Amino acid sequence: MKYILYITIAICFFITAPGCSPDAQPTQKNAVSKRAAKKKARKKKVIAPVSDAVKKPAKEEYTYTSAGKPDPFRPLLVDSSIKVNSPVNKRNTAFLTPLQKYELIDLKLVAVVVLDGDPTAMLEDPTGYGYVVRKGVLVGPNDGVVERVTPTGLIIKEKIYNSFGEIESKISTITIKHVE
Repeated sequence: MKYILYITIAICFFITAPGCSPDAQPTQKNAVSKRAAKKKARKKKVIAPVSDAVKKPAKEEYTYTSAGKPDPFRPLLVDSSIKVNSPVNKRNTAFLTPLQKYELIDLKLVAVVVLDGDPTAMLEDPTGYGYVVRKGVLVGPNDGVVERVTPTGLIIKEKIYNSFGEIESKISTITIKHVE
């Protein structure tokens, strides 16, 4: 074990000994002179003055005009649950007709009767109860009004809120589903 330790120390000595020769080590004087030479080289670089012809023109002041542009702080989509000024929210839900309590998708057109006079139709709610419908009857939660009764269905005009919260008219149809 001692021999291995002595051999390892000898090898390390022979490897590091050539790096410790006097001509391999820089002297204090040589290191200082190299640093001074680098500083002189940096100082010699002189920046030429810019002539008057090459000078950049003064920048113009930027102004923003919002005329004809959309308001950046107005939301693109309005939350449909917030309808502050809507007449639909102001009405009392206790006085709604049974047909106004159901969505148009939930109602089923069962029959259409066209006589010489006013055509009538029968709508069925999800519970199976039937209602006679004519032109001008209120249908659906969006203040839908039956505009016309045709031999194949109903044409209903509703009030719908668009993405800006404004009221728009929408025409919906309910047609008879033929079972064969």
